[in-house]
Amino acid sequence: MALLNPTIALALGAAFLVLWCYQRHRPYLAVLAASYALAAGGFLFQHFTLPAGLAPSKFLSNLCFCLAGSCLVGAIVARHGRPVPYVGIGVLAGSGMAAFSWFLFVQSDLTWRILVVNFALGGISLLAAAELRVVRGNGPTEKMLFVLALLSGLNFFVRTLAIIIANGPFKSYDELYASSYWTTALLLHALLSLLIALCLFTAAALDVVWALKAETHTDPLSGILNRRGFEERSTVLLDQCARAGFPLALVLADLDHFKALNDQYGHEAGDHPVA
Repeated sequence: MALLNPTIALALGAAFLVLWCYQRHRPYLAVLAASYALAAGGFLFQHFTLPAGLAPSKFLSNLCFCLAGSCLVGAIVARHGRPVPYVGIGVLAGSGMAAFSWFLFVQSDLTWRILVVNFALGGISLLAAAELRVVRGNGPTEKMLFVLALLSGLNFFVRTLAIIIANGPFKSYDELYASSYWTTALLLHALLSLLIALCLFTAAALDVVWALKAETHTDPLSGILNRRGFEERSTVLLDQCARAGFPLALVLADLDHFKALNDQYGHEAGDHPVA
């Protein structure tokens, strides 16, 4: 059971890394690979203590979790064309780790360490949901990611509070690992990780499909619709306007003296006004 979550995370991270190797123009895929690799490291440091001691191991574990959540949210937001909220992510992750360090090295309290890290990750998840909510032209994958971001936030806030209130404070890590909190944390992390990865793989595949469609429907020099793209788009517009009863007009434009420009300066110079 201890190796289930890091194995899943490493497998998903490797898949995103391979995908990025074939799509270097999509850097968010590399960030996703780093996110899942960091999550795997977080679980490994939870179960295997470093020679430096228990406290440094737990600190590194939770640092990996916070970095993994930050990378995941940043990659999702960047993929949808939104500016990454670096300040919000940094404040939530930084304050969470600062509070965790206080309750680890200064005033040792395991329950409060659990709370502050979960609240930080929950805030980061809700930040992703807020960014996805305003994305225009949401498709099924975007809506699914929005729902998963909300569910992740509820998981970190509601589940954590409910179990701690029901079971009382934790005194040791042995007690924590034997509790329903840790069991549900492992299961929900595995489930949410797989669902989020599935949505992101689907989104990456759709990106490729739309890119190929754009290549076949647009002129590579000017970026405007070619004959095939124009016929398809105009057919849709004609149907929409006919159903709505709206008038439709076609505006034609031409470039004067274009042949003379090509003849005098060459085709490369003639490409500039077109582009």
